[in-house]
Amino acid sequence: MRIIILAAGYGTRLYPLTLDLPKPLICINHKPIINFLIDKIEELSHFYPIEGITVVSNNKFYNKFLDWRKEYKVMARIVNDGSNSPQDRLGAVRDIKVAMGQEQGDWLVLGGDNLFEDSLVGFVNFVLEKKPYSSIGLYDVKDKAEAVNYGIVEIDADEKIIKFQEKPKNPISTLAATCVYFFSQDSLNLLDSFFMEVEKNDTSGEYIRWMIDKTRVYGYSFKKRWFDIGGNDSLKMAEQTFI
Repeated sequence: MRIIILAAGYGTRLYPLTLDLPKPLICINHKPIINFLIDKIEELSHFYPIEGITVVSNNKFYNKFLDWRKEYKVMARIVNDGSNSPQDRLGAVRDIKVAMGQEQGDWLVLGGDNLFEDSLVGFVNFVLEKKPYSSIGLYDVKDKAEAVNYGIVEIDADEKIIKFQEKPKNPISTLAATCVYFFSQDSLNLLDSFFMEVEKNDTSGEYIRWMIDKTRVYGYSFKKRWFDIGGNDSLKMAEQTFI
């Protein structure tokens, strides 16, 4: 299994903090956000072989991640997606494609600005049972007023995703899609077809919505706390949790 950490965003909602610092390198109680993911991956490696970690950045912050890798002695490949601003960003799905390169196999994809308390081991146990289909991590925000801020899914009794809504006005559930994805090689073979068929193809949500019409996608519910570090409020809440 290979791992991608998506870290090519520009964190505009956190300006001015992220004008000169990528969001995954913001410190939560003196520890970069991305390091919490590295710890999760290290734990996972005791249960499953990890063939490599790829961090995909943009051109603006590429050197910041090189410095981070050196400072924390992280065994990861840093890939530059070539973008320089929010206006020319590639988006999550194209960044996944860039990070994959020509490598084959199954990929665990993590958002570099997501923090969660659950172990990745339970998630990977689940997704390997569902292969060759892909799976995503879910979190119950428990409030439909809150659900309007996220990609929301509906699942059936077999935990298969049957509907996906992107920041809906009228959510079908309170199950939010986190940026924790397992894409099997079979599903990633569909990427080229997706780019040809879908004009707005820069978000992972669009890819998930497209996939559930083409094949099966399953959802695994995390039980402990999860934060999507989108703005100052979620950053402050994360600081109170991850000590």
